[in-house]
Amino acid sequence: MKITSATALALAVLLTACNTSLPSGVDVKQQLGIGSALTLKQVVIGAIVLYYAKDGFIWEVEDRLIGKDTYRLTVKQGKLKSTGQGEARIYFQRRAEEISGVQGCTGYTTLEYSESLISDYFNVPQRVTEGVIRCDRVAAQR
Repeated sequence: MKITSATALALAVLLTACNTSLPSGVDVKQQLGIGSALTLKQVVIGAIVLYYAKDGFIWEVEDRLIGKDTYRLTVKQGKLKSTGQGEARIYFQRRAEEISGVQGCTGYTTLEYSESLISDYFNVPQRVTEGVIRCDRVAAQR
């Protein structure tokens, strides 16, 4: 079983929270090492937690107009999400349908489509799906 740094951090937080009695506010501050000023270590740990909590469990869908009726779609899986690998195509198709509907197109054509894994600084993999679509318009009536 492979344990990522995010999983190890979550386990450490849960294990330190396992206590039979509720500590007072002073005890919590002492356990967490919180004094009158934050240390560099506390700031770094807080930044890491914020980095992963920001988009840890959600899918992020971005689109960009790259030409006339042509859009690049990027779908990114949440960093803390380890299941749902087949959902990326669904999010891609849903956003492509939304774009073609808003633009008044009859449909869309997928010109490019790729799926890959990328890793960040802490070697946490993230599923990324990218593709290019073109809105299909009806030819002008003669």
